[in-house]
Amino acid sequence: MLPLYNLPDWLMALTIVSTIVALCYAGYFAFHRVYRPSFSDDERSLAMTVLGAVATVNSLLLAFVAVSVWESFGSAETAVVDEANTVSELARDLAIFDSAESRAARHLLRQYAEEVVNTEWRDMQRGQANNQVWVTFDRLFVAVGTIEPETARHTALLPEVLARTNELLKLRRTRLHTSESAVPLTLWSVVLLGTLLTVACTFVLSPTRFNLWMIGMLATSIALVLHLIVAMDRPFAGEQSIGAEPFQTAIDNMQRWDKEVTKPAVVESSHGR
Repeated sequence: MLPLYNLPDWLMALTIVSTIVALCYAGYFAFHRVYRPSFSDDERSLAMTVLGAVATVNSLLLAFVAVSVWESFGSAETAVVDEANTVSELARDLAIFDSAESRAARHLLRQYAEEVVNTEWRDMQRGQANNQVWVTFDRLFVAVGTIEPETARHTALLPEVLARTNELLKLRRTRLHTSESAVPLTLWSVVLLGTLLTVACTFVLSPTRFNLWMIGMLATSIALVLHLIVAMDRPFAGEQSIGAEPFQTAIDNMQRWDKEVTKPAVVESSHGR
């Protein structure tokens, strides 16, 4: 279904709804043309009873899947924000540490954040990680490990730097895991089969204008829920996807720190000389 995510949200919805409604009507008219059924009132009454039971079960299943997908989407968004916040916190710790090793690590941290935004975000649309970004992160991890404290203040700050680096690794793995989340194929099969059974129960209705409207409304309501599930199934793909704005904000903050916060120290140092 990945090509669907290249469409605008309204066009994705129109495609899903029109396809399902068209298939329902095609199945209905094909059934009546081929078999030319003639049902008694008792048979229609039984079919409507079965329709109520099947539709209830299918509605509960659709609701379960929709809530599950929505929660996964929220978890992915939280993972992105938490990782971006940790990037900002680690950048500030490294800037205050202010040694040659910490400056090298901070440069790699900024490079990592930029590669996540410019390179890895496109790969996450397909539920994949980027190996080059992993290499940059590994280099960052090694750079942080080479930092040697030179003062008592550095000694007190180093455990926090190491802890934030390990936290960043955990959050990165969480973000990549959420990008791979999707409704399992088995669950999709059950949902679509339940939808087919629900619509099939309406085939006992005679082809009057009112009955056709009701069948269309039933198919449309199910299709709209399916559109919601599809749109939220891939958190980093489609028009409603999670953006990289938190990471971009972290990068902007690092640039602002380098430009503004360190300037007074430079000026003061020149005056002292």
